[in-house]
Amino acid sequence: MELKNKEQLKTEILQSWLRSAWVYPMRGPEDQTFLRLTPGGRLKMRRRIGEFERALGVKGGDVLQQEEAGTLPVERHKLELAMMVQAYTSERRFIESQGASLGTAAVTLEDAAPEGPEELPNPPDRSTTP
Repeated sequence: MELKNKEQLKTEILQSWLRSAWVYPMRGPEDQTFLRLTPGGRLKMRRRIGEFERALGVKGGDVLQQEEAGTLPVERHKLELAMMVQAYTSERRFIESQGASLGTAAVTLEDAAPEGPEELPNPPDRSTTP
């Protein structure tokens, strides 16, 4: 098995999300390209966050903090969990900023400190829609 660096793993993860139709590219201001979650991708990501948390025995918010601090080891599942938490919370914030209501979040970030610690409920509530 070949060892890979974080950037290679991130690229592979994003490509798998594209192939699985979890995300789609969108043009933003100044000709930038952003990846947006599809509604189905948001639901699948919500489920996978809970699955990864249980399997790895860690909270997604904690893993994201490690990634942002640059202390997360090069481990695919933890890196993917951190990316999922970041993508899921960013997408929810964007949709809610447009005035839409999405129900209970699988991941809750503190609004007072957007770059501060993230928290995840245990386990995510599967009875609500994303």
